[in-house]
Order: sequence, then structure tokens, then C-alpha cells
Amino acid sequence: MKMPKPHGAYLALLHSPAVDLGTSMATHFKLTPTAIASALALLLCTSVQAQQNTTALAGVTVTSKVAPVLDADSADVGGLGAPLWKTPQAVTVLGADILAATGATTLSQAIKLDASLADSYNTAGYIENMSIRGFLLDPKSNYLRNGLAISSYAPLALENKERVEVLKGVSGLQSGVSSPGGLVNFVTKVPLSGNFHTVNLDSDSQGGAKLHLDSNSQWGPLGVRFNGVAENLQSHFNQASGKRELLSLALSGRLSPDTLVTADLEYHHKRQPSVPGLGLLDTNADGLGDTLPSRINPRLNLNDQAWSLPFEATTTALQVTVKSRLDSQWTAQMSMGAQRTLIDDRIAFPDGCSNAPNYVYPGLCANGDVDVYDFRSEGEQRTSWSWEARASRELHALGIRHQITIGVGGHGSQDDLPALQAYNYVGSTNIFAPTVVPADPSLTELNTNSRQRATEGFATMTSVLSETVQAVVGFRTTSLARNSARSDGSRAVSLQQNVSTPWLAATWQAAPESFVYASWGQGVELESVPNRPSRYTNFGETLPALKSEQLELGWKWLIQPRYTLSTAIFSIDRPYADDLLGAGLPTRIAGAKAARHRGLELALSGKPSPALSVQSTLSWLDARFTSALDPALVGQRVTNVPKTKASVFTDYKFSHLPGLSLHGLLVVEDGKTATADGATVLPLAWQLDTGFAYAHRISGTTVRIGVKHPPSRGAVSICLRPPPERSAPACPWTCKPLALCWILPSPSGTPQSRGWKSWPSFWLWPILLAMWQKFTGAGR
Repeated sequence: MKMPKPHGAYLALLHSPAVDLGTSMATHFKLTPTAIASALALLLCTSVQAQQNTTALAGVTVTSKVAPVLDADSADVGGLGAPLWKTPQAVTVLGADILAATGATTLSQAIKLDASLADSYNTAGYIENMSIRGFLLDPKSNYLRNGLAISSYAPLALENKERVEVLKGVSGLQSGVSSPGGLVNFVTKVPLSGNFHTVNLDSDSQGGAKLHLDSNSQWGPLGVRFNGVAENLQSHFNQASGKRELLSLALSGRLSPDTLVTADLEYHHKRQPSVPGLGLLDTNADGLGDTLPSRINPRLNLNDQAWSLPFEATTTALQVTVKSRLDSQWTAQMSMGAQRTLIDDRIAFPDGCSNAPNYVYPGLCANGDVDVYDFRSEGEQRTSWSWEARASRELHALGIRHQITIGVGGHGSQDDLPALQAYNYVGSTNIFAPTVVPADPSLTELNTNSRQRATEGFATMTSVLSETVQAVVGFRTTSLARNSARSDGSRAVSLQQNVSTPWLAATWQAAPESFVYASWGQGVELESVPNRPSRYTNFGETLPALKSEQLELGWKWLIQPRYTLSTAIFSIDRPYADDLLGAGLPTRIAGAKAARHRGLELALSGKPSPALSVQSTLSWLDARFTSALDPALVGQRVTNVPKTKASVFTDYKFSHLPGLSLHGLLVVEDGKTATADGATVLPLAWQLDTGFAYAHRISGTTVRIGVKHPPSRGAVSICLRPPPERSAPACPWTCKPLALCWILPSPSGTPQSRGWKSWPSFWLWPILLAMWQKFTGAGR
């Protein structure tokens, strides 16, 4: 059997005596002649001044690891402060180690590591979103950044993230108003207790290239962590090249021995043409797509018109946190953050088909024809903010030990869109033989602006009833205000509502290594009618909040200190909005239908031996509608939700050849319906990525060399995950990001005088950026 050619190679030189934390630092990168030449020149020409007077910042010091270690033992997203294996919740932590090992650089790639997660219409050049347990997350309320609510309606950067935490299931206790799928918390990198500068040069098989600087310094008592990225994006889709830049700064310092202050700033800009998904073909002429298209050009981009403009977004974010020990019993934390995103959303958008006796929507004509609209909404401003104050202490009452947490918080968002947008029919094209259509940028459609504000109070209490039994009681109350209006002030709608979301759990530690739990909770979520004047009578309108409910049973087994097996059985009931059909356009009604998601999850994670690392998950999910305006929908499976899915990642280190490791990621899913009647089901899909790495230490410097093979795929591609009525062209084989990396250390084993003769990371960034633009043409 002929072996496939290696799809990529990487080399990493790792050495930093000033950051000797008992583990090595490693990053994977693609090895290319340009990267090698520029990196060697930089390495030879750079002199590093050492720093001194290092003060360890307790509470924020983290250690980098040789990927993958898979030793995460806690997560902030659950809010209970217990070790993961003793938390009555289903939580997944995707650390920087496993993200680097798998080459994950986008949210869509990262969520392949857990079978309960799935992407949602994550096409190239557009905003990424995801679903958990079959529920699509709300971009405004289901995403957190260091524990504070953010909007995910912005491009995501992973280079400055230490880990991605995922809470599965109803999250009313943690976030109040949110989709019942769960919560995603992005934890950013923080200053370490040493000094180093890591330079990463990255390229891929499409010709894309990336420069990443991760610099850590200590200026007296102040810890500084800087991340900078410049990337030239090259997509396998036609005319979908772009660029992005990231600047991130994290600061930490102590005001006193009991008070720690941290701050995090981020700037992220991305400009890239969007690649729209495709639709099902209407082969029976009933006006609804029902058949998967075949023989699609894998590079097809229906946004490939001469007048097409890129999607562009610029996001700035700021967060500040103060942690303090008030006395021997009380600890407190205050956090606040804000995020602002400026968006130019532009696309030649394929939608529906008028070239048939019956207008097709959703879907395409049987021959592959699809209508094209010139869509432009430029100058969108989306702002979000959040704050939280909490205090915790341990107390004894009635002979029982309790850990209590009380707090208040708030969050809000504001969408200010341009007064008018373009959404103009300009002709039709064909997915098998694309055609040129004219542009029509006329601003003809009103937009809808919205405001949302929530003020919350919450409390949790964990009671130790015996040596093996605990009870957890939580409660959050939310005062919600939301309003929307068309950009001319008409059709104003406002909503004010007070909601409460309780949560209860009981745990039993049946054995020193075995943990059983049962939990019940509620969640609240909001829905808005899509801002589509041509599709809904009440377009853009805010709908009343609805409550979902979950029951979950789980068992966790700590097989050994760094190896855990966990299972969860759950049932979630969620009300939805549904469309009331009439003589004209439909009206979307809140709570008009409901669905029940019942499932089983298995997870095995950790290191069963010093040589083997494992992250494997299995999900079985039965998601069906229990009520609807259309009786034919009752009992049908929810579309775009796989019935079974498995994800298995392994990394094996060969003992007979120290430093050599082999790794692979296999993802399999089956049973995903594409139409409401369940008649169209996507076939089983699978993807296998493999690679190996070799690390060797030479005179205090660790050299890492790796090779990645192209992924193997079967059946329908799982690169893109569109809405129920849309499909996507299969993705060609693409390599995972690999790279060349250095850590530039202090020249001596211990930091020396800092002063102002040190090498601030901020001086390095403009130099590296200029070199990058010269070598790759990025930014031109």
C-alpha cells in the first residue's frame, strides 16, 4: 500500500531557563523556506536583555505544557469551584495543549474534540457559532470571556486563549438568559512568573501564512503578557482570500498581599469574503428543497462576483478584575468588561429560486438554479458590556458545613445598524455552472435596531451533609428589558420581564474515586425575528422570554489521578418560536412549538499511562418536536442534529525512542436530518487526521520536528455545518497549521537587571510585522 505524502512539517526550538517551570513550552508550526529564512535571520540578529527582580504572582501563574497533557482539573464556567471530577455538571475543557496538538485554530476545528458540540453554518469568512446537545447557542448570551458575557457576533481569535471551557446543558444559574445548550467560556492567557518571547511562523498548503508573537515579561511587580498576530488568509474556496490582525495585552499585579488586579485588552480585525452555503434541490416541484446536490466543485463560491466585497469586522475588548481576601473567611471578586464590534457585512447572497413553476424556499431549483441578492449592511455597530461582583465564604450552621456564594451582575447589548441596507434581487446563477450577475447596491430596506439589558442577583450554597453526600442549591433572578425598532422609528416593540432560574443538585461519593450526581435546573432565553422584511411580517421584533428545563444524571470515575471516565444522561425541554402562516407573509410567534432533547454522553479523558494521552467522547441524542402549529411536525426529529457522534483523539509517545509521538483525531457522525419531515438524512460522515512529532533536547534547547498527513474523509464533508435547509460543498483536504517556533530566553539562567535597557515585547512587534509584510506580502 502506497503511503500518502506528508502534508506538512514543523520544527520548534524550545529553550528558556528563565521559565523553567518543570515543563517545556511547545508550539506547532509549518516549516517553509520563507519561514526558516526569516526566523533564522531574526534569531541571529536579536539580542535579548534579561530582566530581574521576578516576583511570582500567586493566583495567576500558569505553566505551559508539552502538548498534549490533558490534565485540566477545574473550570470556571460551572461556577461551583469544585474539581472537574467532583462537579455535578457535564464540563469539557479544551486546553491550549490539545488545541496545539490537533492544529485547531478556529472554533469549528476546536469543537471537533467533543461529540456533544457541533458548528452551525461556519462558512469561510463569516461569524462562527456552535450548538451543544443539539441547541444552537445565542451569540449574545451563551458566550463568556473570562467569566463575563460577550457577543460572539465577531470573528474569534484563539492565539491568546489559554483554554476553552464548555458547560453542557441548561445554564440559567450561571448566566440567567441563555440558550439551553450550555455555555462557552474563553479563558485568555495571563502573565507567567518568568520571562520569554515566543516567535511563531506559520503557513499552510493553500499558501496562507501567519506570524504570532507571544511575549511574557515582568516589570517589577507587574506581569505583562502580549500576543500579536498578523495572518494572510488563503482559502481553498475561489476568491476567498483575506487577512487578519490580533493585538492582545494582559496585565496583572498586586495592590497588596491580599488584592490582585488583572486587566485584559484585545484588538482583532478580520477582512475576508464570505462563502455562502448551498441549499437542497427541489426535485418534486413542491417549492421546498428536498434532495442533496451532488458533483459540487469543492472550490465553489457563489459569492465570486466581480462586484463582491469582503465581510469585515473590527473588535475591541477590555476587561478588568479585582480579587481580594477581605478577611479570614470572606473572599470577593469584582469584574467588568466591554466589547465593541464594527462590521461591514457584504455578500452576493444565494437564496431561494424563482426559476420554477412554484417559488422554491428554502432550497434551490431542481437544476441547481438559485436567486442572487446583492446584500450590503455597512457600518454596523454592535456593543456589549457586563459586570459582576461576588463574595464567598465557608460557614457552619446546624452542624453542617456550607460553602456559600452571593453576587450581583448585569449585562447588556446594543445593535446600531445603518438606516438602510441593500437586499436586492440581481438575477440567478447555478451551482453547477455559475454565471455573472450585475450589482445593485441601492439602499432600499430598513434595518432594525435593538437594545437589551439584564440585571441579576444570584446565590449558591454547597452543603456537606456527610462525608459522602453533598447538596447544591442555586438561584438566579433576572430583570430583563429589551426593545427594538425599525431604523425610522416605526414598529417599536419593548419588553420588560422578571424571571427566576433555580438549580438543584445532589451528589454521592460512592467510593474514593467514584462520584454520582443528579441535577435539575431551568433556563430562560430570548428570540428575535430575523431582520428579513421580505420573509416576516414582524421582522426584527423581540419576542417574550421562554423557559427551558433540564434533568440530568451523571457518574464520574477517577480511574487514576490524571484519567477520568464520565457519563451523563439528560432530558431538556425547550419552547421555540414558530411561524403562523396566513394569506401573506408568516408571523413568528413565541412559544408556538416545543422540542425535547434526550441523550447519553460518554467521555474518557486524560493519561492512562505516561506514554498515552486520550480525549474521547461519544454522544447519542434523540431530539424531537413535542408540539407545533403544524401537527405534521410533532414527533419529527429536529433538523441539523446528529443522532450519534463520536470523537476520539489519542497521542502515543514511544518508549523505545524517547521524544517520538504519534497522534490522530477521528470524528464520526450519523443520523442528521436535513428536512422537517425527516425524508432527507445526511449519510454517515467521518474524518481522520493523523501525524507524528519528534522532540530532542540538545544543549538545553528542545528541538521538535513533526509531520502531518492530510485528513481522510468519507461520505459528506463535515467541514461546514449549515442551517437545516442549507448544505455546503465538500471541503478538499487541507493541512492543519504547523509552524516554526522559538522561545527567546534570557541569556542566563536567572533574570538580570531590567531597567529600561530591557527588550520590551512592544518594540519587537513592529519589527516582526514589517518583516512579515516584506516576506509574504501580507497587508497588501
